[in-house]
Amino acid sequence: MTTSRAALPSIFEILKPAVGPSSSHTLGPMTAAREFVRLAAAKGLGGCRIRVELYGSLALTGRGHLTDAAIAAGLAGYGPRELAGTSLQEVARQVRDAGHIRVDGQEFAFDADRDIAFDATPRDLPHPNTMRCAALNPAGDEALSETYYSIGGGRLAGGSFGRLDRCGTKRGSLSATTVLSECRRLGIDLVKYVYRTEETQHGHSRAAVDAHVDEMWTLMTNAMERGLAAEGTLPGSLQLERRARSLYAHLQKDLPHFHVLAPEASLASIYAIAVAEENAAGGAVVTAPTCGSCGVLPACLRVVEEKMDLHPDEIRGALLVAGLIGAVIAANASISGAEVGCQGEIGAASAMAAGAVCCLLGGTVQDQVDRAAESALEHYLGLTCDPVDGLVQIPCIERNAAGAVSALNAASLAMISGGGDRVSFDAVVDAMRRTGRDLDARYKETALGGLAATPDVGE
Repeated sequence: MTTSRAALPSIFEILKPAVGPSSSHTLGPMTAAREFVRLAAAKGLGGCRIRVELYGSLALTGRGHLTDAAIAAGLAGYGPRELAGTSLQEVARQVRDAGHIRVDGQEFAFDADRDIAFDATPRDLPHPNTMRCAALNPAGDEALSETYYSIGGGRLAGGSFGRLDRCGTKRGSLSATTVLSECRRLGIDLVKYVYRTEETQHGHSRAAVDAHVDEMWTLMTNAMERGLAAEGTLPGSLQLERRARSLYAHLQKDLPHFHVLAPEASLASIYAIAVAEENAAGGAVVTAPTCGSCGVLPACLRVVEEKMDLHPDEIRGALLVAGLIGAVIAANASISGAEVGCQGEIGAASAMAAGAVCCLLGGTVQDQVDRAAESALEHYLGLTCDPVDGLVQIPCIERNAAGAVSALNAASLAMISGGGDRVSFDAVVDAMRRTGRDLDARYKETALGGLAATPDVGE
């Protein structure tokens, strides 16, 4: 593996506020649209019409992922925090009704039905999640254009977001081996390593990191509580009923007579479903590392917190370790389902949760944490991203439950074994990168293959 000292993504990029149902198809396009219209306003292009063209996976599953609503909200100046107290769909409706948007005192024409194009024509794209924004003057000529790439977890390339590195061509990012070697050299653990790198490489003070991580845990637990309380049908064509509330009630009632799985495993499944259902409903969640996999990490940490009566500092440290693992995966492979399949979403989330839980259980950094993360990710290699009808519901919600149980099992095995393995975490990340590169596009968030192409599944 590489031993370069290039910076990993910040913890602020891996764990961040989001609005469901998809970080790459909802949060990313929203952020890109928001930046583009601000750039147009800064150039004094008021009076122009805004047009957005979506390609690849964004075009194929964007409608099910509310990409058009996210773009409308972003153009209107909304991000996840600004959407608090309202819904993405409501903001999009207001934009549609107005027929224009106002930014910094300038008005831009925009009709979502006419000005968002879902172009699914097969083509060779720099990234499968590609979108192009343009400002057209009254004569119809382009006064400004930018191309953006939604690279997973709501992260972007293009525009002011930096250069695009295609999966399979990235080199020079910090590996887990390098991180562990640096910890040994400095005599620090992973939590202290994160604090150190956030300050030296990203300019974030310890107080800022703590405040951010505490906010993310609050958002995670709030999403879980809402999911456990909510009833009804999730939006979209599948008309899928929410189940977290009833599952939790049945588990509490039947727990004394339930002997197939440990209660913690069943609770983790239900907690993960609760968060994933909130995401599918377009609610406020945290990318961990994506919206589609947002239930795995909070479910595992909640179960351990209840079992061990953890101090807030311990939860904070676990989140930092999880974020570091996600950063290594994002830098050396991908967390985009459209780029590497669901192994980059549920697989990455399970690895993050396994490493975090292993730390909470007192696992050694050099052996057990690495093994826990490796084992969790290893068993998701090749997992397809095949959302039925383009919705983050089937099989995505139950995959969060499976990812949470797998993470707990991986952490437990790492602790029991004492650590050490023939395959390193870095090796599995590299295998995931290569596997994702080789996967047919039908199995990478296009809804053209796998379960999404099975007759009658969506009926």
